[in-house]
Amino acid sequence: MTRADVLVIGAGPAGLAAVAELASWGLTSLLVEQRDQVGGAIYRRHVGDGSHVLLMPEHHRRRRDALMQAYTQAQARVSPLFSSVFIGVDRDGRFLIDNRSLGRVQSVRPKAVIVAVGTVERVLPREGWELPGVVTAGGMQVQFKETGQTPQGKILLAGSGPLLLALAAQLAAAGNPPLAVLEHAQPLAAVWWQGRAVFNALRSWPHVQEAMLYARELWRARVPYLTGWQVQSVQTVADGLRINARHSSGLTRQYTVKHLALHDGLLPNTTGLPGAVQRTDNCIVHAGDCREVLGASAAIDDGRRAAQQVVRALGQRCDSDPLDRAITAAQRTQTALARLFQTAPVTPTANTVVCRCEGLRRSAFDQLQVAGSAHELRLVGRFGMGACQGRFCAHTVSALAHERGIDFDPAAINGNVLRWPLRPVSLAALAAYDESESAPEAVL
Repeated sequence: MTRADVLVIGAGPAGLAAVAELASWGLTSLLVEQRDQVGGAIYRRHVGDGSHVLLMPEHHRRRRDALMQAYTQAQARVSPLFSSVFIGVDRDGRFLIDNRSLGRVQSVRPKAVIVAVGTVERVLPREGWELPGVVTAGGMQVQFKETGQTPQGKILLAGSGPLLLALAAQLAAAGNPPLAVLEHAQPLAAVWWQGRAVFNALRSWPHVQEAMLYARELWRARVPYLTGWQVQSVQTVADGLRINARHSSGLTRQYTVKHLALHDGLLPNTTGLPGAVQRTDNCIVHAGDCREVLGASAAIDDGRRAAQQVVRALGQRCDSDPLDRAITAAQRTQTALARLFQTAPVTPTANTVVCRCEGLRRSAFDQLQVAGSAHELRLVGRFGMGACQGRFCAHTVSALAHERGIDFDPAAINGNVLRWPLRPVSLAALAAYDESESAPEAVL
């Protein structure tokens, strides 16, 4: 059995930085990761035979390599627990882990906990977005990172945000450039109208270098980057998907492709997580994109800062000022990007699926007879009752409710009581749980 000072949930940039920093202060960590290797989504590695080169800005590559080296050097004080999922906290304060390698739930009660479970990709509902062949841009990127293979056939990218540019450039560099990138926002116009503050926040050399890298690949592959365009609907046709798009001016176009990748930004993955507290008897810290979406480089800094917060909670002295300054700079950049890619809301049609888990459409919402609370909408209408527990539908349901004069925060779709388990757990694994266990077995 492994006993560790700190439980770290998630082995992405923030989690890896946290365990490396904790090791430098003499603390041991139990690192829980749902996959069979470290890296998270952003540093997902190729699986299987051979390897492939992923287009990546040089400053990202340097930070990734330095992080992996720091993690390797810290491994004497880190016990990784792979193929395992954090599912909740019991009434006695034990953190429950679904160890899928062993097929049973185990528990651990460490001195402190760092939660670094990353982000949730936001996709606004359009008519037909639930059809086969429609994926998220992040999902397509992760699949490409793992397999080294681009999807076969024509691809269209649509939505809003820098991730569309990155994925388009990576697909182009790999030999299957997308047919086009349909960007809902108009970022170049935003730079013109919003002026020097936005420009100054984005003009650092790493950001300029990254933008030039992506622009170069799109130019080489002749990929159109069209701004002000929005996907209205998707239909299945004999040779794939028919995409109906509309420009802000009213102009319309149709595309026929095999794959459509949608992306409308990123949100912190906070659903059902225990709140952050910093006391010597109960220290829980959120780190990386599950605290605030700032990107991979900032997640590394935030993971280190979270570890230093734990160090202080456990009685040691350390200075986080340099990390605070780096994170503040990242916040300025993200604020500027948010202004560049700001878009108008997408209004679902009556036939648009709003809750994919339950297969509920806008028409089902409109037919609900409710007095007006998130709790009632969830229980009567079943919105937010599926496996994702509202991660993907809560914001849309909140916006639709607002149209009817019902105001509630999207987080209220889950009520005031945390609903555990956070992820599906087999009954056999629950039955095998032994409360007398002191810690899960680490897979070294």
